[in-house]
Amino acid sequence: MKKNARAEFRGPRKRHLFKMCGIFFVLHLALGPGAWGYTPGKFYFQGHTKEKIIGLTFDDGPGRYTVPILELLKKHNIHATFFMEGDQIEGYPKIARQVVEEGHEVGNHTYTHFNFHNKKNGTPTRLVHELQQTEAALGRASGVHTNVVRMPFGYFNHTWLLPTLKEHGYALVHWTFGTDWLLKKPADQMIREYEANARPGAIFLFHDGGKNRAKTLEVVTAVINDLEKKGYRFVPARELLKD
Repeated sequence: MKKNARAEFRGPRKRHLFKMCGIFFVLHLALGPGAWGYTPGKFYFQGHTKEKIIGLTFDDGPGRYTVPILELLKKHNIHATFFMEGDQIEGYPKIARQVVEEGHEVGNHTYTHFNFHNKKNGTPTRLVHELQQTEAALGRASGVHTNVVRMPFGYFNHTWLLPTLKEHGYALVHWTFGTDWLLKKPADQMIREYEANARPGAIFLFHDGGKNRAKTLEVVTAVINDLEKKGYRFVPARELLKD
């Protein structure tokens, strides 16, 4: 009887263990060991390295152009950071999950891309609410939680932003260079500007969400191809910035 009882106990316990291992594996892919190296309340905008490493980041997604960008990254064996909007996650939950399942880092880009430069409504309470909404959407879509934020329109202040993020366990990551939101610029000009700003530790900003990111796809394809030939390697922010 005791032997059979132990066997019956081992079965459910094994299944539970395998389930927990699966969850941990997904979290490991989504967050990576370096994700826990972020310091809450710290502001990052570049990495400190002499290696030819560039942090590759995408904002405003997921969207229609996220999938072809994922295909491009997979072709080059690159992982990146996707700062997602909560309302976009609600619209494209399967794509949000695909980003996580393919091993990319996910960051919080607020829920509505609210402009916190608006002093009347740009408050800590508004920010916390937007971050929580995005975390809820991300959890429903992919089962993960993030600990890194990028503010819409590059908003920043020392007075309440960093203390609020620290209180809620977030680091703030902005960028070294980005220009693909200026859609009137020709693609070849954008490519030249990104490549002119390539240096060890740089963080590049692109956008995978929005109405039309065909130009972004063209630009990021050329930038990756050209800079890889020059010895650069592209990584997610967590890898570049881990403390």
